[in-house]
Amino acid sequence: MTTGRASLHGKASLQIDPVRSDDQGWYECRVLMLEQQYDTFHNGSWVHLTVNAPPSFTATPPQYVEAKEGGSTQLSCSAQGNPKPIISWLREGEELATNAKYSIHDGSVTILGITRDDRGAYTCRAYSDQGEVLHTTRLLVQGPPYIVSPPENVTVNISQNALFTCQAEAYPGNLTYTWFWEEDNVYFKNDLKLRVRILIDGTLIIFRVKPEDAGKYTCSPSNSLGISPSASAYLTVQYPARVINMPPVIYVPRKLPGVIRCPVDANPPVTSVKWEKDGYPLRVEKYPGWSLMQDGSIRVAEATEDSLGTYTCVPYNALGTMGMSPPATLVLKDPPYFNVRPGGEYRQEAGRELTIPCAASGDPDIPSITWRKVGKPSKSKHNILPSGSLQFLSLSKEDHGEWECVATNVVTSITASTRILVIGMKICTWLSTSSNI
Repeated sequence: MTTGRASLHGKASLQIDPVRSDDQGWYECRVLMLEQQYDTFHNGSWVHLTVNAPPSFTATPPQYVEAKEGGSTQLSCSAQGNPKPIISWLREGEELATNAKYSIHDGSVTILGITRDDRGAYTCRAYSDQGEVLHTTRLLVQGPPYIVSPPENVTVNISQNALFTCQAEAYPGNLTYTWFWEEDNVYFKNDLKLRVRILIDGTLIIFRVKPEDAGKYTCSPSNSLGISPSASAYLTVQYPARVINMPPVIYVPRKLPGVIRCPVDANPPVTSVKWEKDGYPLRVEKYPGWSLMQDGSIRVAEATEDSLGTYTCVPYNALGTMGMSPPATLVLKDPPYFNVRPGGEYRQEAGRELTIPCAASGDPDIPSITWRKVGKPSKSKHNILPSGSLQFLSLSKEDHGEWECVATNVVTSITASTRILVIGMKICTWLSTSSNI
């Protein structure tokens, strides 16, 4: 006799083929004699069928699960089998245990305080002595980008192209990259915006680099979540030596030391400067008291009528030169001189008013007058009157010390010194020299 998967085998055996988990249970065998009464309670034989089955999942989390940074999420799975399988959770091959980061209970793992470091694969393992099954879920953490490959410093020669790379990761991955030169968006910088391109992978290309392009470049990726990170690198531009802002007139003080400057800009630094005077090569050593300074400027020990003329300079560095400077005419001017000098020393009580005179003249312009404190600058309030005098409306201890009156015109600056002693200050008597506190 056969009924589905169950059939009699031989005279009195029961055969189930194939066996399923739900076949497990108690089975009764009865021998029935025709035309004979039998005892319902004592005429049978009971046997229990135990069906061993390997684990199989009855519920699993999705293949991908999204969670936000700072939040939490739960991954749950359940399994069946005989014996009942044990469920554990693994990450990168390591079994997870309940701690401050993970809470594991009844086949579920709760991930707490999610950060971007929690992203990745989580594996549910159901196992028994009949085998094991695995299910992997990948956690995607929503948050701002993270720069995995920041830009590096770049050095190029003038007119070459410069390239900065910047690679970021994020979920969602709808990344946009913004680049800044110093504090300005590169697309908002007039001379730069037409020569830059930002590629979809975040790479910044600067075409036909100019010396003015040198500086700090900052990459900032964004996916509209949280605060965008940033990373910076520096562009160094090398170029031949050049003259910038050569004045049409060079003023030198008459019968005083002076300097004939060649205003140079170069990277790498200037190695030499060649001069011409009135169209002819200038041999500095032929002029008594003249010498070339380290930056290529000419130091004149005493400027006389022999110094008059038109000067041009050509600077050089390891990359060469960008050419000759515009001509500059040297003009002798009398230096400023003091009409009124401040006295050698002034004593006044703290909180009182003090005025120190100083006045200067010059040809043809009246020199400008400034005052400065020697050493530590004074933070107190003081005024410079139109006459050039220094005025304190309320003298303080910070004003104690040496001061200089500086008269400046287009040729040079001269100084006159004085000392202010503020009375009423505490003096440290244990010092070997007088000191103000």
